[in-house]
Amino acid sequence: MKKSFLLLLVTVFTGCVHMRSMSTTSIPAERSKPIEAEGYRFLFLMINFDHKYVNSMTRDLAQQCPNGRVEGVLTKQEDIMYFPLFAHAVRVTATGFCVNGDGSAQGNK
Repeated sequence: MKKSFLLLLVTVFTGCVHMRSMSTTSIPAERSKPIEAEGYRFLFLMINFDHKYVNSMTRDLAQQCPNGRVEGVLTKQEDIMYFPLFAHAVRVTATGFCVNGDGSAQGNK
């Protein structure tokens, strides 16, 4: 009986993470100025009412590269399960490189 109860507790309180990754733009030759933005959303009962946490990431990347352009963007999405059926989260991370129009790193002249 105790083993069954312990097994049930371990199953209920075990979390896991699934990660997906996708490159969205080509990687530039000059990679000396990396930039990163992250969005996170906690979901109760897997209900997500908006995606504003993702929409702000593009603005954040652009603000880190005001006089250039962002290239070589790599996005990662992590689906985190804290407690099955109740507590979940989504974390999206975007990394890229800030380059000038001529392909050199922003800030290096």
